[in-house]
Amino acid sequence: MSIKPVYINLFKIQLPISALLSISHRVSGMLIFFMVLPFSAYLFNILLASQDSFALFIESYNSSIFLRTFVLFNVLIFEYHVIAGIRHMLMDFHIVSETLSASSNSALTALVTFAAIALLTILGLT
Repeated sequence: MSIKPVYINLFKIQLPISALLSISHRVSGMLIFFMVLPFSAYLFNILLASQDSFALFIESYNSSIFLRTFVLFNVLIFEYHVIAGIRHMLMDFHIVSETLSASSNSALTALVTFAAIALLTILGLT
C-alpha cells in the first residue's frame, strides 16, 4: 500500500491574519539580516569616513528618489519587525492570549504598523 503525495495549492489556502503576520515577521527578520544590516553597516562606514563623504551622501539622498525609497523601505522593515516582535513576546509571556483574540491583536499590530509608516512618511522623517 503506497501513500500518494498530496498536492496542496498554497494560493488557495486562506490563512488567518495571525498566521500571515507571523510569516511576514519571519520574512522581515530575514530581510533585516540579509539586507538592512549590511546596508546600514556600509552606510555607517560611508557617513563616518569624512565630512566630504557625509555631504556627498546627503546630496545624493536629497536628489535620488531611489535612495530615499530604499532607505525608507529599510526603516519600515525594521519598524514592522520590532512591532510584530513585541506582539510575539507578549504572547510568549501570556500577557496576550493565543485564542481568537490573537487575530484581533494581529490586526491591531498591522494597523499600528501601517499608521506609524503613514505618519513617518507624512512628516517626512524618512
